[in-house]
Amino acid sequence: MKRFSNIAIGASLLVATLLLSLGIAELAVRLIMPQQLILVRSDVWQAVDTLGWAKRPNLQTDINTGERTVGLTTDSLGLRIPALGRPVELSATAVRVLLLGDSFMEALQVEYEQSLAGLLETHLSDSLGTPVEVWNTGVAGWGPSQYLLTARWLLSRVSFDHVIVALYVGNDAVLKRHDYVPPRSPTVLHRLRLPRSLSVREFRDAMFYPVNDFLERRSHLYILFKRGSENLLAKLGLGGPEFPFEIRRQEAASPRWGITADIAADLGAEARRHGVSTTFVLIPSAYQVDTVVFRSFARTFDLDPANVDLDQPNRLLVREFRSRNLRVVDALEALRIANETGRQLFGSVDEHLSAEGHAVMATLTVPPVLEAMRARDPSTTSGPTRRLGGALVSPRPDGQ
Repeated sequence: MKRFSNIAIGASLLVATLLLSLGIAELAVRLIMPQQLILVRSDVWQAVDTLGWAKRPNLQTDINTGERTVGLTTDSLGLRIPALGRPVELSATAVRVLLLGDSFMEALQVEYEQSLAGLLETHLSDSLGTPVEVWNTGVAGWGPSQYLLTARWLLSRVSFDHVIVALYVGNDAVLKRHDYVPPRSPTVLHRLRLPRSLSVREFRDAMFYPVNDFLERRSHLYILFKRGSENLLAKLGLGGPEFPFEIRRQEAASPRWGITADIAADLGAEARRHGVSTTFVLIPSAYQVDTVVFRSFARTFDLDPANVDLDQPNRLLVREFRSRNLRVVDALEALRIANETGRQLFGSVDEHLSAEGHAVMATLTVPPVLEAMRARDPSTTSGPTRRLGGALVSPRPDGQ
């Protein structure tokens, strides 16, 4: 009996020591190398009809995606705006630009004034000599179909002077268009349950994924471990970065480039129908810009350099867009040049654009947008915002 008691005490001490060590390691990682936890913020995003999900309206909160804590303020439509809002008297006469995009335009890694939307407002206002409002519809996880649906809905209700569509080439070159996205949460969480069979897949879905979801939302140490084990996890299908299909040479013949350009063409045609011009901006991936990041990707997926073309997504999209007479700005070369000067263009934890990255994007985007706006027929210049029943339109395309 005494032997079993000693074993129990030894085991308890071992577990306690292990837990204490993990706690100290967790604290050390949070202080020295903070990681990007998975965000599950039901107060920020909500399920909406037609678009799938969107930011909630009238938010005033802080958010941290791993780089720093920044303020997040939204208006009655769920669009991100400056923390102090916008003066009503200026909004009535301001030039309005519609900005469409995903998490790169939502820009939760930087303050609003440092984002492309905020910088465009500043630079365009200075150049035009009149207030400019950028209606930033960017939402994490959205794609070209949602950009088109949002443009159709807003352009029919509000007068704009220009439309800017920011496409992230890392996942916006799509194989399918969607005319409707059912309402759902932007983040899928797995619930812990008993396995229904002895298969590896069932154990993964019932046990491993729920535990993974729990730790991803709470443990910086776990995220650091995952980043160091990306190669193994990616091969097992348990996490890690997404495979960069778009840079594989065999994808050159994929229909994704033409399908994406067709959606863009429809968006441009919708804008023209309302007397508005459109500029499409291509945002490259960090691994296309920074060779250090690419080498990490190459190791993770055992990529053969002979089978990879880092310029391919941008080159093919530019070709397809121009064949449809669409105005397109490719940011790849400008970001590479800036990267060579030592500027940190992407986050060290969250690999979205940094404040420096947004600044380069603004410098590249402003001139063609100004040219397009100044070339616009004065007879199509926007008037006051159209309102429905005396109130600004609802944030949902179906108006519900």
